[in-house]
Amino acid sequence: MFRLLLVFLLLTTSQFAPAADPAQNTAAQSNYYVSDDIGVIMRSGPTNRYRVIGRLMAGTPIEVLATDTENDSSQVRTAGGDEGWIQSQYITDQPTVQALYAELQIEHDALKQELAQTKQQIADKENVIALNDQLQQQVSELQNESDKLRQQNELLKDRFHSDVFYAGALVLLVGMLISWVLSRVSMKRRQRSGWR
Repeated sequence: MFRLLLVFLLLTTSQFAPAADPAQNTAAQSNYYVSDDIGVIMRSGPTNRYRVIGRLMAGTPIEVLATDTENDSSQVRTAGGDEGWIQSQYITDQPTVQALYAELQIEHDALKQELAQTKQQIADKENVIALNDQLQQQVSELQNESDKLRQQNELLKDRFHSDVFYAGALVLLVGMLISWVLSRVSMKRRQRSGWR
């Protein structure tokens, strides 16, 4: 908004300044534009008696080739290569509001695209942060599960050792019992047989 206001002020002040003669600047080949009217008629010669060969819209960039001060006309060439004569009062060396608007529109579109890219980058970063948080939560859950499994493993090891101990003690007791029983049986047989 500020730029448009600045452009408007520049254009209004340049209309009150003395008009520069385009013929003086043809050697330097400065940029010229068709002024901010709807458009101008381009003719095949410097006066209104020549036939109309086209129409130039406001803001069209032109090159001034020659100037006819007697008829206040200038021979111009467009960027497309079309040549003809228009009245010199419709030539300005200042970009028109339409040209400036087109430049601002291009700049606006570029900034809009840059903003969209920045938003996408921010969204991507937020997605990465969310994914990182999710992965950290999964790592924490896996760590807890690993701790539980380690505790269960320790309990199973303790239980196994105690089971092995009890089994060994039981085997020892059973062995001692069998040994005692066998010794008693053996003793009774000896007594029966009378052999001492």
